[in-house]
Amino acid sequence: MSTIDQESGSVEILHGLTVNENNIIITVTSTGCTDESNFKIEVVKTLPPLVTFIRVKPDLCKVAPHSVNLYFSLKEIGFADFKVKNLFAPELKHLK
Repeated sequence: MSTIDQESGSVEILHGLTVNENNIIITVTSTGCTDESNFKIEVVKTLPPLVTFIRVKPDLCKVAPHSVNLYFSLKEIGFADFKVKNLFAPELKHLK
């Protein structure tokens, strides 16, 4: 499961991550109501910067858990080269 901090949200487990010239695309678990507005991006300005995707609004819908792709602009991160702090789980095994 994800790390929980009641004030700031939870660090999301990612199932995938893709970066292109304009966007970063993360794959996360949804139960029907997950979109980009459910997340904030935390950037720690180290070398290279450390990026964390934090779910600030839980998905309370009742659809079977499935993966969704969420798109964020690289401008939101502010750096072209960075590390990601989130844990990775290629499949939804952590939900079983």
